[in-house]
Amino acid sequence: MKVHFIRSGERRYSMRIERARLPVLVMDPAPGFDRDLPHDMVHFVVEAALGLGTGVFGQIAAGGDAGSFHVEADGALSAKERQRAARKQVAKGVKLIRAQGREGELSELAAFLFDIAWRSRSRPDSAAQRAALGEAGRTRASLSADERARIDAAKPRVFADFERLSKAWRALPVGDALILEWPSAQPIG
Repeated sequence: MKVHFIRSGERRYSMRIERARLPVLVMDPAPGFDRDLPHDMVHFVVEAALGLGTGVFGQIAAGGDAGSFHVEADGALSAKERQRAARKQVAKGVKLIRAQGREGELSELAAFLFDIAWRSRSRPDSAAQRAALGEAGRTRASLSADERARIDAAKPRVFADFERLSKAWRALPVGDALILEWPSAQPIG
């Protein structure tokens, strides 16, 4: 599965996901633009590092839509075929979301924790940053000992991937894409 993180504007991004024998998915605009690392790229890296098979990108790789992507409208399919594909996509997505169990929640919690910790290393101290770190402490405390250990073990890999991808993202001109192949956080193309 190839995930295109497209810099679609100065403060905007979109996504396009190509999957073998499945409809192409798009989200435009995608939420959580950040000059350093967009929200969904954070999820991609964290889910890959933790091996979360039913997080956002694991669901999409399994044929779902994570509840937020849409089947791309292209000329290869008739309107009726696109509607049928979209209905199947939504049904599969709902089924996968219901079956995700703790991994879906862990994806959100871990993405938040890694994001806050990484940004606190490079952004100036502020009241907002201190509040976020406080919330991160409470979030971490809500995790099991095994989940905390899993997150701690992945920290070097996640931070290295964040640094590398952030540098590439910041340099990306509007209209270009950073393409990752699930579950690798190494850019391709």
